[in-house]
Amino acid sequence: MRHTLWDTPRETVVRHFRHRRLVAFTLMVAAALTFPLTAFAAEVVPAPASGAQVRVVAKGLPMVDRLARAADGTLYATLELGNGRGRVVRITPDGTISVILQALDRPDGLLLVDDTLYITEEIRAGRLLAYHLASGVLRQLAILRMPEGIDRLADGRLVIAEDRAPGRVVTVTDDGTIGLLVGGLNRPEGLAVADDGQGHEIIWVCETATGRLLALRDGKISVAAAGMREPDQVAVAPGGAVFVTEDATPGRLLKLGPGGTMLPVLEGLSAPQGMAFRPANGNCGAAIYVAEQGKGRILQVGPVCGAAD
Repeated sequence: MRHTLWDTPRETVVRHFRHRRLVAFTLMVAAALTFPLTAFAAEVVPAPASGAQVRVVAKGLPMVDRLARAADGTLYATLELGNGRGRVVRITPDGTISVILQALDRPDGLLLVDDTLYITEEIRAGRLLAYHLASGVLRQLAILRMPEGIDRLADGRLVIAEDRAPGRVVTVTDDGTIGLLVGGLNRPEGLAVADDGQGHEIIWVCETATGRLLALRDGKISVAAAGMREPDQVAVAPGGAVFVTEDATPGRLLKLGPGGTMLPVLEGLSAPQGMAFRPANGNCGAAIYVAEQGKGRILQVGPVCGAAD
């Protein structure tokens, strides 16, 4: 069996969580402004520890933060600018960047579910927004305190981390009802939901101030990894592997390994933030997209398979 960049055999995950006395689980806007995008081969990019290819797929994106990828290869990204300058952009497979939402205040979290983008504004009274791509309708679902990381539970509720100390992980329903999952965290930022392989959900949380990756399951919190520098975002790849970015310069893209070890995938980054994944398809292998905020660009880690990467 040929493994991809993010494959993590199930037995490795089982050993990791038995060691920690956890059950086993599987690792993880329409506006007129448009401008062309090309692959910038001359750009200097970090050398990946994994030996995979790295290239720049977009640049000129100030304060680029979270990423989401549609099935057709379209990328969406938040530009975390304040004072009404924040934007959400679309990057199509042919290389065109367009602004689809603007006049936002520090848009941070981004989640694509079907044809709806969910966006969080990371300010003291930050909005949770839902933007329907086809109709262009924008709805406000709730007001939260410094909302950042966002994902969705199997029952349809959104789950969001509030980047505060003390901070919370909360749920929000489609009618705006807010529920508390856990409080007392020290600046929780990134968040991702995954299945544990046994019919239960696990919520991964980056606790930035403590340098830890937390695992929240059935209301209980465990430390999955520690010793990181400003862990910012966590994402679960289609194969189940868990990746974390460090919001530092130099920062790293890391992969959770056995026993809570964090394995470097890409080093020497400038404030890396959100991630998105391209699954393996035919002869085209899997790839990871990483928002490098400090350089205003998006990197692709993995094989280059043509214009529709």
